[in-house]
Order: sequence, then structure tokens, then C-alpha cells
Amino acid sequence: MINYQLIRSARRKTLSLQVKQGEIIVRAPVFLSDKQIHGFVTEKSGWLNSKLEQQKSQFLPPVLTFTQDSFLWINGAKKKLNITFQPIAQVLNLKDEIRVVLPLRSRHQQSQLSCEELTKKKIKKQLEGWFKSQANSYISNRLPELSLQTNLVPKSFKIRQYKARWGSCNNRDELSFNYLLMMAPCWVVDYVIIHELCHLRYLNHSKEFWQLVAHHYPEFQQAKVWLKKHQRELIW
Repeated sequence: MINYQLIRSARRKTLSLQVKQGEIIVRAPVFLSDKQIHGFVTEKSGWLNSKLEQQKSQFLPPVLTFTQDSFLWINGAKKKLNITFQPIAQVLNLKDEIRVVLPLRSRHQQSQLSCEELTKKKIKKQLEGWFKSQANSYISNRLPELSLQTNLVPKSFKIRQYKARWGSCNNRDELSFNYLLMMAPCWVVDYVIIHELCHLRYLNHSKEFWQLVAHHYPEFQQAKVWLKKHQRELIW
């Protein structure tokens, strides 16, 4: 049995479902019976349970620690985090590691400071800037190619961070992408781009929408599985 909160409204004409913070909210017009509403919820039980599981995993604590020798994903490869100190701050994506170079104010600090004494906030901030730059570079080049391939062209796009989604599309044909997509392999990033492009035609997750996604990206299920499998390791 699925538990849900029911909100009736005299102004509403249709039923709607929402899963928010692990709770199902059903909004219904006053003229529908409880039996009709329950039947609709039962019919959508598969989708609802999927959303509940997705949100449940999002509430788990992230595994990223932003400390020396911890790991994070870069373009689908799991790399060790190496924190060093130099006059100029930078992030270097090397073969076996992601090196975060933090700035020093003096040689005295270089001899006194250790990775453990640095706040995770500083390390995280530097990585965020690097991921944003990488995402902007990749998507600004790849989006026009996939737009041409699908014949679906947005008005604009933005790079930002979401807590619970990889991208979005609004009714003004504007797309947004989570810069943490750069933790995933390129073929997964391409799926997310095509997913959002398909929303330009269907601003929902209807059967027709998924058929369009499958037409332009037949391997979309594998990409969804990769994101779900590694979800906890991709949350900041």
C-alpha cells in the first residue's frame, strides 16, 4: 500500500503527483472520488516507488571527503585526490590523480601547513571552479553538435549545480546543466544533453518523450544505470 498526502482543490481540473523529500503528494479536484484517486496512485505505483528510491539515495551522506588520498570521479575515471601547495593555485587532471594546488602566502606557511589543516571548503571551492570550467568547455562544444544531430535547438544554456538533477529545460527553451556531470563519462554526459534537448519537444516524461530519447540515444538506459549506480559518489 502506498501512503500519500491528498490535497483537494475546487479550482483544479486534473490529478497530479509529486514526490518531495520522500513524501508523495497527490493534488486532486474535488469532484473525484477517493476510489478514483487511489486507482490513479496505484496505476502510477512503479513510477512513485522509483522516485522514492531515488530520493532516498540522495539523502544518504556523500562519500567525498576532499582530503588527501581520497577519491573522486573525473570523466568516468576514479582518481586519487592529491593536495599540494604552490604559489599559484590550480587543478591538474593527471593520468592517475587529480592534483589540487593550493596557494601559499609564504615559505613559512609551506613548511608549517599540512593537508589536514586546510579546510575542506577551500579544496571544494577550487574543484568547483575547475569543474565549472570543464563543463562549460565540453557542453558549449558538444551541445551544438547534438542539436544539429537531433534537430532540437535551445535558445541558450547555463552551467550550474543542482542537488538532485543533472539538467533542466524550461518552457522558454532554456537548458541548464549540472557542472558535476564532468565526473561522469562523456557518453553519459551526452545522454543528459540529449535528454534535455528532447524536453524542447516534450516538457514531460511521457511515453513519447522516452521514445524520442531512445531514437536519438539508443543506449540511454545504460547511461541512466551508470548515474544511479554511482550516485552517492557524485554528490557534493
